[in-house]
Amino acid sequence: MSQHHEIDAFRVSMRDIDLNGHVHNSVYLDYFEDAVVNQLRAYDLLPYFRPATSGVSYHVKKCEAIFLHPLTVDDMIIPAVFIEKLGNSSLIFNIKLEIKDKKVICAEGKLVWVCVNIDDNKPRPIPEETRERLTANFSFIEAV
Repeated sequence: MSQHHEIDAFRVSMRDIDLNGHVHNSVYLDYFEDAVVNQLRAYDLLPYFRPATSGVSYHVKKCEAIFLHPLTVDDMIIPAVFIEKLGNSSLIFNIKLEIKDKKVICAEGKLVWVCVNIDDNKPRPIPEETRERLTANFSFIEAV
C-alpha cells in the first residue's frame, strides 16, 4: 500500500461473520468508518470533526464498498485511509483493508462526507483550518 500513517490492525470477530462463514457485507462499512475515525484520531483531527468543537457537522452522503477477497474470523486486517478528493464542502475518503498475513487487499471503500451547518444541515465550505490539517496529514490518492 502507499504511504500512510499506520493505524492499528484489528482482528475479525466472530460477531462479524455471516452464515457463509465470511464477514457480512454491511460490516465492511463499519470497518471503513472505524478506519477513518482512527486515522483522524491518530492525527489529532477529531476536534475538527466534532460539532461541539468545530461549529460544523459532517454527514455521510455516500458509501461504497468493493469486495476483493473474503474475510473470515480471526483474520488480521490493516486499514489504510487516504483522501481521494477534498472539495469545497465534501470530502472523499478512500479506504483499503489489507489482510496482514496474506498481503492482499480484501476490500476497498469510499466514504463521502459533506460539511453542513449545525443549525440547518445545509452544505457549507469545509473550514480552512480543517482543510489545511487534512492536506498536511493525509496522503492523497487518485480516483479509480
